[in-house]
Amino acid sequence: MSLAPLCRREIVCVAGQASARKAAEVMRQHHVGALAVTDPQDPAHVMGVLTDRDLVVDALALGKSVDECTAASLCHPQLVGMPITATLQEAIAHMLQHGVRRLFVANADGSLSGLISLDDIIEAIAQELGDLSRMLRVNLEREDARTQVRNTATMPPALYLVRHEP
Repeated sequence: MSLAPLCRREIVCVAGQASARKAAEVMRQHHVGALAVTDPQDPAHVMGVLTDRDLVVDALALGKSVDECTAASLCHPQLVGMPITATLQEAIAHMLQHGVRRLFVANADGSLSGLISLDDIIEAIAQELGDLSRMLRVNLEREDARTQVRNTATMPPALYLVRHEP
């Protein structure tokens, strides 16, 4: 399965000069755990990724002011991504190799197509497992029905006692 049908096409962004508090507000508003941090000079250029974990571990836990820290100062500048034609297995291997839970997904021309998260992958795999489980159930039901038809076709007609005397 390719990443195309799985990736989230709407990537939520925040400007690099936005405060950590603003970034957290944007995450909450859009119900996401990661933001693309854009260059203040060129909003079309993604300069890093900021996760909810970055906010907690790199700002709050260290006692930094969420109003003074910027998204750019907390974000990871290394963007980890895959081509949209990559398979689910390749994406999982890439996440494991780079120790990330989210990947940017790029079109053939290098433009950003979307984002895929570990949650998206787990959901897709769970759906496939559910489909396989239903397939097994259907096959068992079909086998049961065939067995019953064969058994009734080979069995002699039932005998009934009309009267029983001691």
